Amino acid sequence: MKENKLFQVGTLNSLMMGDYHGSVTVKDLLKKGNIGIGTYDGLDGEAIILNGHAYDGRADGKVSEMSDTDKLPFSTVSHFDEGVKENEISFDSIEDFKAKVDQYLGSHNFFYMIKMEGTFNVRVRSCFKQKEPYEPLYKVACDQREYEFHDIEGYVIGVYCPNYVEGMNLPGWHIHFLSKDLTKGGHILKVSGENIKFKVNELNGWDVYLPHTEGFENWDLTEDLKEKTKAVEGSSK
Repeated sequence: MKENKLFQVGTLNSLMMGDYHGSVTVKDLLKKGNIGIGTYDGLDGEAIILNGHAYDGRADGKVSEMSDTDKLPFSTVSHFDEGVKENEISFDSIEDFKAKVDQYLGSHNFFYMIKMEGTFNVRVRSCFKQKEPYEPLYKVACDQREYEFHDIEGYVIGVYCPNYVEGMNLPGWHIHFLSKDLTKGGHILKVSGENIKFKVNELNGWDVYLPHTEGFENWDLTEDLKEKTKAVEGSSK
């Protein structure tokens, strides 16, 4: 039996409530996968994991490669199988992206990792690093910057999670952007592209690392944060 698992650090609800303490190092994360997304200690930017390297799309609009010792409070990665069939699509919005990519998925009860490459029009956002004591994510989401880029070459990296993991992770697609020259990136709010090449991996397992942080150990994580999560995922404009 061939296994291809999604590895996850932390839970979405704990991140939403303000548990931004990094619990897994970049070095250890990259042992679990060479592609994925997430955020860094203190909510410091948007993590884009590509080809075994960890990048940070920061709120100042710049991208930096992270060191082995940097930590993440929340992330999802996998070992990407490049041997799968390459496909090509065009889309004019994030909704169109989701509708068209979904046609290439099997059962929506599995996890999926997608890797796209091409020329995009994209709006991204990223949060500034927070100071302790941390506020819940739905309160600090306004402490971010958005950037728009047109006709920019780069990559879209995304994770699809099934509906039954709500609270643990974000159901549906969660996608990040990284420019080809590795200087621009972040969480995608809007995106379009023509003749975009992509590969998608179906993942048949899910491993979750639960952190030994004060917040995770002591908070009530049963609160329904669905509507607050939707607000955080959207654009501030």
